[in-house]
Amino acid sequence: MDKPVMPELSNVANDSDEETIHAHTPTRIATVLRQLICKGTLKPGTKLSEETIAAEFEVSRNTLREAFTVLVGEDLVFKVPNRGVFVIDPGPRDVREIYQTRRFLEPSAILWGELTPELTDTFHHVADQTRRGVAQENLQAIEEANQKFHMAAVALSGSATMTLALERLLTQLRLAFHGLNISPSIHESFAPQNLAIINRILAGEPIEASRGLHRYRGLAENTVMQYATSTGEVITTQQRATKEAAPNGHDLTPN
Repeated sequence: MDKPVMPELSNVANDSDEETIHAHTPTRIATVLRQLICKGTLKPGTKLSEETIAAEFEVSRNTLREAFTVLVGEDLVFKVPNRGVFVIDPGPRDVREIYQTRRFLEPSAILWGELTPELTDTFHHVADQTRRGVAQENLQAIEEANQKFHMAAVALSGSATMTLALERLLTQLRLAFHGLNISPSIHESFAPQNLAIINRILAGEPIEASRGLHRYRGLAENTVMQYATSTGEVITTQQRATKEAAPNGHDLTPN
């Protein structure tokens, strides 16, 4: 299988807004790269060229490496000594781990969290967007509503740490969908469950909503794994780079 190639940088730059693309700080550069990774412009397994990206942002390589360090901390890229920086390439085992983590994270937030007026409005908006998306067969709207639903569910906890954790898990899952060629249309099958749980939350039934989401997470995991599971050992780009370099005697264990 051919390795993903980083797209022409002019195309990458066009995917970002004017204010952000001319940023000169590591944090803002990381923001642009994060957006491009999440959109699938920078595909799983793509090697990120320091020379090309530094030239586009008009920054030093040291500044760019600080941005890479931010993304490494978010598990969006990984470094291989003597080889470079790569976008993560989640495999089926990673997908299962993500769903198992979410099965504990999201239901507990619903069960023990607080439904504020702001979140009440959010859930109503998400429900409306979901219904419109289904009626119009708008897969992008359904996918966006799906993400907003899960983020709102964890926001019930009032915990910024839990919210950030879910945001990173959803980003990694989106990358896995890109890498495993799972169609966004899969979210359409989840829409009825999302609406049912929203109704429970808005009706003041957190126990039933939490139980329903826990069951739903298991069903969603099984559905996704039907697309993702492959036979034998799953070798991600990170593992592949290590294996390829081993005969040359280099230590390529990621940092």
